[in-house]
Amino acid sequence: MVKGLYTAATGMNVQSKKMDVISNDLANVNTTGYKKDTTVISSFKEIYMKRINDMQHNQPNNEQIGTMSLGAKVAEVYTQFTQGSVRNTGEVSDIAIQGDGFFVVNTPNGAAYTRDGNFSINQNGDLVTAEGYSVMGQEGPISFGEDFMSQGGNVIIRENGEVYLNSEYIDTLDLANFEDTRALTKMNDNLYSSSVPRTQFTGELLQGFLETSNVNSVTSMVDMITVSRAYEANQKVLQTHDSLLGKAVNELAKQ
Repeated sequence: MVKGLYTAATGMNVQSKKMDVISNDLANVNTTGYKKDTTVISSFKEIYMKRINDMQHNQPNNEQIGTMSLGAKVAEVYTQFTQGSVRNTGEVSDIAIQGDGFFVVNTPNGAAYTRDGNFSINQNGDLVTAEGYSVMGQEGPISFGEDFMSQGGNVIIRENGEVYLNSEYIDTLDLANFEDTRALTKMNDNLYSSSVPRTQFTGELLQGFLETSNVNSVTSMVDMITVSRAYEANQKVLQTHDSLLGKAVNELAKQ
């Protein structure tokens, strides 16, 4: 009976974690380049049950009963890097990635990776993220020079990442890819870190476009309802076991 309490409790903990993940996805449904998370649930390792010091017909009966699971757990929360749709913004500093790959940006903690191409050009003529991190090129941070804000110019970003100001070549965007995207770790500000070597970029860039989030709000709402009902079912099981345990202690023990 106590095992039932713990099993139901682990089920509630799992559904609570799933709800947190879905809520975070819904909160980022309009975040550029955001990738949704999925919760993988597994059971704890099964254990064998065996009778101990049991007698049947005056004979020892210490046979094995069978296996028993101790409940469920969250095995993994992995990110789905499926392609989001692209929308036209018309801004020369907006860049969308079609296919696999990431932009490389420079943060106070070192290089980080992102699919969010909502860039801008700051007062120093540097191409930066919304948080002010420098967008990296193969030769260093992409910069159009301090005179860009006063003199202006035609910014051209080609499909392969080459950056031009008017007809002058500036640099090529530093673009990365990874064989196993599960090695990426989500950070703040829609960034990722990686501890594995990067591979060659195979996608293409679209200037004047942004990639939208790959979160489907309708599907996420349905998932949220399903998780809520599963949580309530585990909660009822927990309450039932608690009630039966109370009767066993308060009523049967008196007889």
